[in-house]
Amino acid sequence: LPPAQPVPRPPPHPARHFTSAHAARLHVDRRRQSMVLQAAPSAVLRVAARRVARRGRGQPLRSLAPAGQPQLGPQAQAGLRLQPLRPISRTFSSEQPGKAGEDADLVHGGGAPLFRGISSMYWSTKPKFLKSGPDFPIFRLMDQKGKLVEGATLPFSLEEALKMYELMVRSSVYDGFLLTMQRQGRISFYLTNWGEEAASVGSAAALSMEDKVWPQYRELGMFLWRGLTPQEMVDQNIGNEGDRGKGRNLQVHYALLEKNVECVSACLSTQIPQAPGAGYAYKLDGADRVSVAYFGDGAASEGDALTALNFAAVYGSQTLFICRNNGFAISTGVEDQFSGDGIAVRGPAFGIPSIRVDGNDLVAVYTATKEARRLAVEEKTPVLLELMTYRIGDHTTSDDSKSYRSTDEVMQWKGKGPIPRFRAYLESVGAWSDEKQVELESRAKADIVAAFKAGEAKKRGPLREMFTDVYTGVPWNLEEQWQKMEKHVREYPADYNLSRYRDLEGPLPPMQPSSYASAPRKTPPAPKGPTERMTMVSAINNALHIAMAAEPKTIVFGEDVAFGGVFRCSVGLRDEFGAERVMNAPLCEQAIAGMAVGLSVAGYKTIAEMQFADYIFPAFDQIVNEIAKYRYRNVGGGCGNITIRAPCSAVGHGSMYHSQSVESYFAHCPGLKIVMPRGPRQAKGLLLAAIRDPDPVLFFEPKVLYRHVFQDANGDVPVGDYELPLGQAEVVREGTDITLVGWGSQVARLEQAADRAKEEGISCEVIDLQTIIPWDVDTIEASVKKTGRLVVTHEAPQTNGFGAEIVSKIQERCFLSLEAPIQRVCGHDTHFPYAWEEFYVPSPARVLDAIKTSMATSDRGQWAQLQAGVPCVFSLRAQIPSTGWEDE
Repeated sequence: LPPAQPVPRPPPHPARHFTSAHAARLHVDRRRQSMVLQAAPSAVLRVAARRVARRGRGQPLRSLAPAGQPQLGPQAQAGLRLQPLRPISRTFSSEQPGKAGEDADLVHGGGAPLFRGISSMYWSTKPKFLKSGPDFPIFRLMDQKGKLVEGATLPFSLEEALKMYELMVRSSVYDGFLLTMQRQGRISFYLTNWGEEAASVGSAAALSMEDKVWPQYRELGMFLWRGLTPQEMVDQNIGNEGDRGKGRNLQVHYALLEKNVECVSACLSTQIPQAPGAGYAYKLDGADRVSVAYFGDGAASEGDALTALNFAAVYGSQTLFICRNNGFAISTGVEDQFSGDGIAVRGPAFGIPSIRVDGNDLVAVYTATKEARRLAVEEKTPVLLELMTYRIGDHTTSDDSKSYRSTDEVMQWKGKGPIPRFRAYLESVGAWSDEKQVELESRAKADIVAAFKAGEAKKRGPLREMFTDVYTGVPWNLEEQWQKMEKHVREYPADYNLSRYRDLEGPLPPMQPSSYASAPRKTPPAPKGPTERMTMVSAINNALHIAMAAEPKTIVFGEDVAFGGVFRCSVGLRDEFGAERVMNAPLCEQAIAGMAVGLSVAGYKTIAEMQFADYIFPAFDQIVNEIAKYRYRNVGGGCGNITIRAPCSAVGHGSMYHSQSVESYFAHCPGLKIVMPRGPRQAKGLLLAAIRDPDPVLFFEPKVLYRHVFQDANGDVPVGDYELPLGQAEVVREGTDITLVGWGSQVARLEQAADRAKEEGISCEVIDLQTIIPWDVDTIEASVKKTGRLVVTHEAPQTNGFGAEIVSKIQERCFLSLEAPIQRVCGHDTHFPYAWEEFYVPSPARVLDAIKTSMATSDRGQWAQLQAGVPCVFSLRAQIPSTGWEDE
């Protein structure tokens, strides 16, 4: 749009030198209205001059190079074309007929643009969802004085309008009170929603109650619309026993699972790639539902946001992406957050219909969201909405925004907020008055005060609730830790605030030592029926076919899985079950994991493949901070039914990026189950158990075994459907002298070492752990108490490998039974080396050496050392053959 009048020319900006190496693009500070240098398709440079003075075409080229640098010659200048670009600092106007020219509603303070970080600064009275175009106008139906634009009417009843207004006011009142409670030290943290009430309430009102919502943390109005009560708010912020989250989450991390609102996550943007998973599920179900991700302009800079847009577009997910562009990510303004015309312009790059809306206009927000929802359901497409608003309050109570913005700026925006605007409208139609305003604010204040008094009178929950909901059941290690902690706090009551918690001042709750037995609570029937000789690849493929045939709501997706995967584990699945259930994924592991969450929450079993375990780390945030914690923070409402398959470990030529054993990274995180099979028979049974397990499972597959031909029973795989229990180790070979423990491909090396030890008269008991989390401590403990010696081995580096956890627990339980120090044979504390792989991998020879070292240490030999005056360590075994010397 042409400016109504010339804009003053900015101060000179130092020109920047470029060479032919900069032919792709040279972007100079947009806010200073400098120049953009861009290559023409013909490889002749096109220079675009962005000048506030707008002197037209033909800008002198010498300004491109600073003094002392060579200038472009006449021939080069002949190939350059200058084009003025639209500046950000401009006079803004409306597209409405008869209102072209300067618009007071589009400027702020001393004439600065109303909204920062966007250049398409003009109003639109129609909800235009754009897939292309240079401009994204701001959709608005009500001006800042509360007047509807010409021809516009309320898209909802006056009764609904009053309800929306009441919730906006209540949100503001609740914020003020809880902020005061934080300042008084009665809650530890809080953040307000001031200035953004319309973005939250207006969008929520336009949705169906069946739509799935993935909130960020500034959507109080949406929660109130869905039914969050003042008492639930208070209980959550205090963390008392009335909190539906059992006091596990930070303040304002609300959830309404029964009303299709997921729990707020403190990890910025992780909810965004989860939403397309649920949206895709609704598409498959043919449901009149959408999945809605709320996020802010700061979160839009995260990779999660961009990958979410891409995945949603690729899969045609019925998803609304609602970005509240409030100008700040804590103190970082949008000018430092991104370059370009805001957030809405990103949608067209992915083929997503997008719209920019005045987020302080309740009517426009509602109208745009309603239309976006219709588009998503009817056209099976994601939609991006950018709601332009302003954060009036500090980021949180840990922030002081006076250090990066002026009080005058905030006060001006406060007057332009959604509550004054919509109040003016209601007053103009005779539906509101000062008396009603005072009455509403008084009722809201009374409600939140009463709730807070009741909340402060409640205790916090019993100690056991700290240990539940990590998994579907409570595994042995958590039972053990809980029972120990219950006894400890009663022995040291002065060190803890026991009176604040339910049941801690009374007697010990009933405890059963058998409850922390490590054996699985339930075991599936033993495999039976005919068997077939298979490789591990064939066994995994067979398991996937069985799982998908048995449960129609099972989806397999990942990189290259449609044609069978790089290791051919998914061959034939797409032909049998269709492209909607067997899907190639864009190359982005974090979005694969995130989408699995959404699918799981929507009721689907998800089998996601990471092409190599080495490349799982971009998904680490989603796996560790979301998938693993989901059940715990949601109090049982989880995203189980997720199995993530990943080829792992040494392959003979993989070097450091195709050979890693990564299980210990994830074993440190509660909430995940981790499995690694040693052969085809185990792979099929354990994979079927993992897919059907209600908790998320990481299924690591030693790729060196994929096509290995097993000549023993491990290669004889039952052709039918069967499961092997998770959490149960298997004694592969019985022995009496020493216990060898490993998993995955390392088990075969243990057996080879045991064969060589047998030739020297040493009897080895070999145990395949199979499930790393939860691990079967009882089986190993029983074996070590029998043999008195233990060797633990794994391919991962030694330091902090999972073997260290086994060693620690076994010495704790078997100290008096050990005849020698426990040995570890592991990968070295280097990166996985290509040329020295044979020295890095724990070979049978290294295991044999550890066996001999352990066997060389005996009680009799140590007793002789003691008699000779040589210091040593030896064990006192519970049962020692009576030879006379032990009495001494």
